[in-house]
Amino acid sequence: MKARYLLHYNIVCPVPACPPSLFRSGFSAMLRVATLAVLLSWALAGACGPARAAGPIAVVAAEAVWGDIARQVGGPDVAMTTILNNPATDPHLFEASPSDGRRVGAAQIVIANGGGYDGWIDRLTDGAGPAANGARPVLLTVAGLAGWRDGDNTHFWYDLSDVRTFATAFAAACGDILPDHRTALQARLHQFLDTLAPLQARIDGMRGRYGGTPVAASEPIFGLMARVTGLAMRDESFQHAVMNGTDPAPSDVARVEDDLTARRVRVLILNDQTAGPATDRLDQLARDAGIPVLRVGESLPPGMRYQDWIADVLDRLGQALARKPA
Repeated sequence: MKARYLLHYNIVCPVPACPPSLFRSGFSAMLRVATLAVLLSWALAGACGPARAAGPIAVVAAEAVWGDIARQVGGPDVAMTTILNNPATDPHLFEASPSDGRRVGAAQIVIANGGGYDGWIDRLTDGAGPAANGARPVLLTVAGLAGWRDGDNTHFWYDLSDVRTFATAFAAACGDILPDHRTALQARLHQFLDTLAPLQARIDGMRGRYGGTPVAASEPIFGLMARVTGLAMRDESFQHAVMNGTDPAPSDVARVEDDLTARRVRVLILNDQTAGPATDRLDQLARDAGIPVLRVGESLPPGMRYQDWIADVLDRLGQALARKPA
């Protein structure tokens, strides 16, 4: 899936009204034509250009995590709306409402995770016509910005490099719409990027201390964070089957259960927004074996900043990895 990063400007070329006296019979036809040509050339040369926003940019984000980052970078220059705010909502099963479509249709920038994670937002943007000023919204997909390819993990918020890429692209898109505010937007961007540095240092430290440590998971939600921290994720075919709502192969089930009962993994990672007999059984097997269980989510908890959310996940991951096997 390629990024759709399109910005269409509405060209407005006001031609000044001509004085009524210009058309009185005392003026020759040649003078009238010459004067109109001068006025028209002035309008085209000096007044034509892309229509710019005069106030806050209307931004709609599909997911709360991207909306929070956009809000931090955009500050008072954006008016944010987030569609998925409830952590209990499964983003893969979400059905957009007509009001969601109207919000997207009125937006100047639309943010989506992409990569098939939130395909419903594509349907909304495809169905949205031009806004009142004739322009179509910018669509920023994190998948496209991150160079995602079919089969790659789409939980981009667990990879700080993808987060940096998105924040930088968002600041640039806002600056294109509000060029006089570029300096302030860049200042907030760098302030946000600076807050990621302590998180990156912690990730690097975990990689140095726990790199190669085997872990298991019910779904691939934590795959990107496991990769950057150097953890060895096992039984990934089982995870993809669970995520896609299909029954894992019996051999995959046997393998992950055996890894738990034989204590071949140090931590079991579960998606705290999904539950079912298969994951409940893994949870019980891990607890019976004395293996720590780390629950992580796909949605930013209400009232938390992105940085605080990831810091909490890293805190709990570090505690789980530090526990000595029973």
